[in-house]
Order: sequence, then C-alpha cells, then structure tokens
Amino acid sequence: SARPHHVAIVDRIAPPRRHRPQQSPRPPRSLPAPRRSFFGESKEIMADHVDGAAAAATAAGTAQNGVAADKSRVASAADQDGKRERTNENDNDGGHDEKRSNSSQNGGGGGCGGANSKQRKAARWKSMNKKKKDQKRRKFEQKDGEQRHEKKKKFKKETWKRDYDEGSASPHLGSFANEKMRKLFDVSVDAPPSGGEGKGENVTTDRDDDVANGEGPINNSTTADNGDAAEDAAKVPKRKLALLVSFLGSNYGGFQINDEKRTLQAEIELALYRAGIISKMNFGHPSKYGWSNSARTDKGVHAAAQVVSLKGEMIFHNEMEVETKAKEELDAMREKVNEHLPEDIRILDVERVTRMFCARTARDKVRYQYMVPSFCLCSREEVREAFAGVENVEPMDESKMTPMEASNIVKDTLNSEVLANARDVLLKHRVTSEQMERLRSGLRLFEGTHPFHNYTRRVTASDASAVRYILSFEPLDPILSPGGLNEDGSKKPDTQWIPLQVVGQSFLLNQIRKMVSAAVDLARGAVSEERIRESLTKEHRVKVGVAPAQGLFLDRSYFELYNKHKVKNAPKHGDKTPDRNELDWVEVEGKDMPAAVRRIEEFKNEKIIPHIIREEAAEGNFLNYLFSQDVLCKHHIYGAIEDGDKSNIDGGVSGGK
Repeated sequence: SARPHHVAIVDRIAPPRRHRPQQSPRPPRSLPAPRRSFFGESKEIMADHVDGAAAAATAAGTAQNGVAADKSRVASAADQDGKRERTNENDNDGGHDEKRSNSSQNGGGGGCGGANSKQRKAARWKSMNKKKKDQKRRKFEQKDGEQRHEKKKKFKKETWKRDYDEGSASPHLGSFANEKMRKLFDVSVDAPPSGGEGKGENVTTDRDDDVANGEGPINNSTTADNGDAAEDAAKVPKRKLALLVSFLGSNYGGFQINDEKRTLQAEIELALYRAGIISKMNFGHPSKYGWSNSARTDKGVHAAAQVVSLKGEMIFHNEMEVETKAKEELDAMREKVNEHLPEDIRILDVERVTRMFCARTARDKVRYQYMVPSFCLCSREEVREAFAGVENVEPMDESKMTPMEASNIVKDTLNSEVLANARDVLLKHRVTSEQMERLRSGLRLFEGTHPFHNYTRRVTASDASAVRYILSFEPLDPILSPGGLNEDGSKKPDTQWIPLQVVGQSFLLNQIRKMVSAAVDLARGAVSEERIRESLTKEHRVKVGVAPAQGLFLDRSYFELYNKHKVKNAPKHGDKTPDRNELDWVEVEGKDMPAAVRRIEEFKNEKIIPHIIREEAAEGNFLNYLFSQDVLCKHHIYGAIEDGDKSNIDGGVSGGK
C-alpha cells in the first residue's frame, strides 16, 4: 500500500537514527509538542500545516499539482528544521543545564525550551542595561544635586545679604543691633573703627559707617565709592577666641540674651562690635559668629570666671611685630573691649582656641560659691523673736502660695525700720563649731549622683535631666566683714559670712540655692537629715525653700579635657603651640598663679564679695528670706507635695528676689 504523503515527509524531515536497536513496532515519530510562542499564543510547530497541505494535494488529483505540493511541503519542513537547529544552538549557548531543565519541564521535546532561554537572555540584557542607566542617572543626579546645592547655598547667602541690607532680616530682639532695644534702653550704636570689620572669612573692608544713633536699622551695604578701599584694605583674619569674663549680675536680667531685656550677653556683644571684633554683618546674629557660653546664670547672679567662645577678627594682626604678636595681640584686644564695657563687666583674658572649640560643650565641670551670712543659722525661735514687732502676721501652716505671692506679702509687711531692728538682733550671731559640723555633714549629703527633681522647677522624678553629679560641696572658713557707720556716727556691727563651694558637672535651675537652703536648715535644726535624704529619692516629692540669688556667683570654669588634648597633640607641632595655649584659669597648689587667675581673685575679692555685703545691708534679702521661711510658712517647708500645689510648679516658697 502507498504510504501517506505526510508520513514520508516526516521521515525525510527527521530520519531515523543509525544502528537503532530492534524494538517493538511503534507509531511514527511525532512532531514536537506545541509550545508557547513569544507573543503568548499556543500553536503547532509543523503538524497542522503539513496535514493541511497534504490534504489539499490529494484532493487536487493531478501529478503536477502533487509534485508542486510535495516541493512546497519539503521547503516548509526544511524551514522548520532550520528553526529547530538555531533554537538548539541558542540553548547550547545558554548552558546545557538550562536546556535539560527546560526539556524536562516541557515534556522532553527537542528545542522546547528555546523561547524561555531567549526570554531569560533578553531579561538579563534588559536588567544589565537598566543597571547601567541607573548608574548613569545616579551619577548625573549626584553631580546635578551638588550643583543645585551650591546654587541654592549661593542664592540663600545672597538673599540673606540683600534682606539684611534692606532691613528685612531683623537682628535678635535682645540685641542692641535691634532698633527697638536701642530705643528701649536709650543706647546709641556707633560704627566700629575702620579696619575692624571683616568681609567673609579673612578680609576687612570699609563699609558704609553712617549709622543713625538709635534711629533705623544698621546699614550694612557696601557702596561703589568704597570698593577701591575694600580692595586696598589689609587682610585681617578671623580666629576662634575664648573670653574669660567677670561681672556683677544685679543690674541685668541674666546672662543669656533675651527679648527686650538688658542682658550681659547683649552688653558684651555691643562692646565687641564697637571694638571691631564683630562685623556689622554679624552684629545682632550670635549664630553667625559662633557665640557660646560655658554657663547660663540667672538674674542677680554674679560670675568671677564665665567663659564665652566666638569667632572674632584679629584687629591688631597687622600692627604687632611677629615676635610679640602671640603674646601682646590678645592682651591689646582685651583692653580694647574693656574700653567699651561698663564697670561691672570685665574681660580678664583672651585666648586662641581650636576651630571646633565650644565653651558650653568643652567645659568639664564648674565651681560655684555661695556667701551665707552666719545669722541664717539662727534657730527659728530666734528669728521669730527678731521679728516680734511685726503686727498682723498670721503663720500660714497649710497655705499653698508661689514665691511671687510670698514676696509680695514680705514687701507689704516689712519696712526699713523693721529690717533695721531685726538686723541689730541677728547680726550678733556667730556660728558655732557644732553648727559648722552639721552644715558640713548636710552639704555632703548632696555629693554623688542623685535625682534633684525636688531642687528645681518643672522637672519630675522620671525625667532623665533631673539626675546630676556633684563632685564636692563643702564650707570654707568664715570671714568677718566690718560694718559701716550709722547716720549718728556709731559703728554698725560686723557681719560674719560663710563661703560655700560646690563643684559639679552641671546644675539645674535654682538647684544650688535650694541645696544651700536645705543644708542651712539642717545646721540650725529646722529639718532632719532623714527628710533631706528622702528628698533625694524618686519616691518622694518635698517642698524645699529657695535661698536668695544675691549670695551666689560662678567661681571657676574647668577645661581639663581640652587642656589634656592640647598636651597630647603638642608633639605633632614640635612641642610649640604659641597661638593656642591651655585654658589655665584655675589655681594649682605648688605652682605660680597665672596672671588671669590673679585677675579673677582681684575681681572676686574687690567687687563681687563687697557688692554682696553692701547689697544685703541695703536691701536685706537674707532677712526677707528668714521672715518668709520661719514666720509666714511655719511648717509649710519640707512638707509633702500634693497634686495641684502651686509651690511645686514655681519652685517652693521664698521671700528673696
């Protein structure tokens, strides 16, 4: 019988293998199984096409048409065979393992996984091209971002300068560069001398110095007429400086600059500007010249060794000889600034420091001193006897009142005559050895690490900021202050004062004054030691009195780690660092006292301590304090704090300022 045409064609397309072993008859070899095309359509590779062509040729019935049909079928089969060979070659390029895996997954047909291999290869190329494009894009964006950042920075700088020149960038509301501050305190701001004003980092220029006295904003614009002068001006570098400051805080609202308040920082900034160390562009903007202070004293608190850091212009850089520049230039700057400061503020020393120096963070510890008059150690009975002449005063045992309310009651109740009589009685008191020992033991209770939430304001026991570390707290030997003369020529009684020194890493608001109040009350028998120990635990909330601010002043600021760092890095500079000395502002036993330390002691002994004594004699701040503690609030102090107690919010009851 004649073999079907499509079977013969299949044999010619896929001939049998040579040396095929004898086996049972089987149907002719079938065409490859249908596979998924690239476009997702399922189609037959060859069988349907071949069957359709054979059927058409048989129906024709002519030899010529049959031969033509055979030729067509052979050509079509040859094309399909070439496609399978190319698919197999691609599979070999992609790896034999992938080919075997694809073959097993698709029924084992030859060339079945070729399309999948092409897809994977195309996907790899696509992924690689995408990575390259992403790398180029990121590189371009990084470069473009840097350019845009520089443009933004330049635009911001130019905008700020334009706004400042036009007066829209207002200075700090607590600086005398602000027009409102100048009018409020009647201060005129004169322009600094030429050559004392910097441009950028290290070049001075002659700017428009026409500044109205107290009228309008300060003009910082540079006109075209003085452009040549700016080019010819000598270069004056800016350097990081540390200033040692001493001051009396009675006439100022604290050290930190504050809106519409006359502060010590504002006075020092004005003097630095007038001396030419701060430029017009930076005047009124402390962040522009990197201002930082080692401590932030309260209103009425004095300081013998406050430290501030800033970036200032070396105004005598071109006037000093090389041999004497490092030694005399800073002293000349100190004297220049002191010429523009009031008498109760003095710059005691100026030192070059490292570029990243910050007075607040570089300070390791600080020492405060509190002057306590010995009559504060009188018992409560003695104090009440001294104020026995006061009428219409009822003790407020369970009263809840703020310090302001207590202060108003004291002002309304006490007058100069009452204070004079009480002073005559109490000034005769002299501290005994037993009281000194109790005072010493009471101060030692605060040494170490404790939660001081009962010794400050608006801080709870759970706050981490309530925990502080006190290195030492001890009394010094009492000193005797001679009394003055009365109006009739008689001599006033002498006053005995007890200095207390406390050293710690940092202190909370009112912490030192409250600790002094508690220790003094322990020494005079007004509170038990157990109660003070309870106040230093998180489980108890206790009312504690606040001693007057007038007896407190900052005594020393320590920079030990900074000095060690300087000594450690000295060999890198050949053991010579003439422009960056150690901040040696603390006395050391066995060594000569530096000049800056001598100035500190002079200011403390000649101005601060006499000022505290005179202020107490004139105002009676400690007498008011005793009156509020022992007469107004008989048993109110050291009691348990209840919820909603106003005295807990405002820091206890005190008759002082």
